[in-house]
Amino acid sequence: MAPFYFKVIDNDGTNPADEAFDFPNLIDAIHQAKVVLAEMALDGLPQDPIKALEIEVQNGDHRPVARLQLELKIQFPAGTA
Repeated sequence: MAPFYFKVIDNDGTNPADEAFDFPNLIDAIHQAKVVLAEMALDGLPQDPIKALEIEVQNGDHRPVARLQLELKIQFPAGTA
């Protein structure tokens, strides 16, 4: 087991990665980060100016090792807005 930290950036701002979570490997930590990101989306989609919900997975030394981002993008076809 290895410690991983999740730094969360959402509609309320940035929450520092203070609490360590133990996972067997990075892939398992990323899987859990995906679950957390989906739960964050249930609380509300990204809003301006953030436009994205994000989790930065950090290793035991607080170094970023993966970043997951859920982005809301609205596009209008040419001539429709």
